[in-house]
Amino acid sequence: MGNVPFQALPTRVADASLPYLLGSGLLLASTALFVWQAPVRNGPAAMALAIAIALEAASRLAAEAVSRRSGVELAMRGLPSLVLPLGAMPGLAVLVLALLPLLGPGRFPVVATLLAGMIAMGALARFSLTRSVLVLAKAEPPAPPAQA
Repeated sequence: MGNVPFQALPTRVADASLPYLLGSGLLLASTALFVWQAPVRNGPAAMALAIAIALEAASRLAAEAVSRRSGVELAMRGLPSLVLPLGAMPGLAVLVLALLPLLGPGRFPVVATLLAGMIAMGALARFSLTRSVLVLAKAEPPAPPAQA
């Protein structure tokens, strides 16, 4: 995280948001197809996935608001984790769901629940990072040491 000029933040957020929105939209559409096929079996897992996507969207909006307010870019890049850098997660999830009928239709609830958990963990990590930046931004800088 480094200081970024205020004018550059909206451009970076807009550039990062479009692929995420497209991936999330495709993920919700493919989830709806599975629910349409078997509502009783696939409905609860689809609801968990939809809630996780909404939580992820809320965390992204909160991070954007804090970035604009503090001037600090809140990007989780280069982390050695499958959960935290979820920028491409909706697109990967769509790919997994697209290949799922080849494995068998009964596997959707398990896969969707796993994806929902990963997306929700990433959203909670982003909320945690956002809160940390807010706390640090409000903290007063330490006083310089007195010289004798």
